[in-house]
Amino acid sequence: MSDNILKDIEKFLELKNYTDYEFKEVCGLTFAFKREIVTIKGRISSASIAPVGIIYEENGQYYLAPLDEAVNINETVKEYVEKCI
Repeated sequence: MSDNILKDIEKFLELKNYTDYEFKEVCGLTFAFKREIVTIKGRISSASIAPVGIIYEENGQYYLAPLDEAVNINETVKEYVEKCI
C-alpha cells in the first residue's frame, strides 16, 4: 500500500492516537502511568494504561526508577515534579 492510501484510510476513519502520562500516589509512592488511546470517528477503539516508573526523592533530588528501560519520560517527570511536588 502506498502512503497516500494509508493516509486516506486514516482520514476516512478519523483515526487518532493519543499518548499521555498520569501520576498517582499509592501507599506513599508516586507512580507514573502511560495511557495510550486509539479513536475511530471520535469513539474509543482501544485503550491501555501501564505503569512505567516510580518517582522517588533522594538527597533532595527527585528521580524516576523506570520499570521498563525502553520508555523515556524524563522530561514529563521533571515537569510534574517541579509543578506538583
